[in-house]
Amino acid sequence: MDFETDIIISLISRVRDKANRFIMTELNRHGLDGLAPVHGDILVALYQHGDPTMKELAQIVDRKKSTVTTLVDKLIRLGYADKIQDAEDMRSYRVSLTEEGKALKPILLRIADRLIEKVYKDMPRDERRQLVKSLNKINNGW
Repeated sequence: MDFETDIIISLISRVRDKANRFIMTELNRHGLDGLAPVHGDILVALYQHGDPTMKELAQIVDRKKSTVTTLVDKLIRLGYADKIQDAEDMRSYRVSLTEEGKALKPILLRIADRLIEKVYKDMPRDERRQLVKSLNKINNGW
């Protein structure tokens, strides 16, 4: 075992925990107590992809459809999203943002910017690119 390189999962887990704590603190600071970091994936996907079906949304965020359904249901309860039956396929539902959900975008972008500043601090751009490239390679290997 090469301790320096074999602890990657532990390091990724620690970074994720710290990032989630940071995001939760920021969400609470903005009065968004009902949201969790994982809701950010769904909201960003809706900002970028319009009104996807639940199946499409699950593919976009790389999560199980049942997990996405639970997350979307919470966003609906909070008033940030709506789920409507797809006109072309009555078995499917499309997810869209409400006006309240759209209004979250600038707040979430500010939180994301602050998180990125904290994550990368003094890391040069070429190291950032290499890190992302390596993590994508690991992620895509599953």
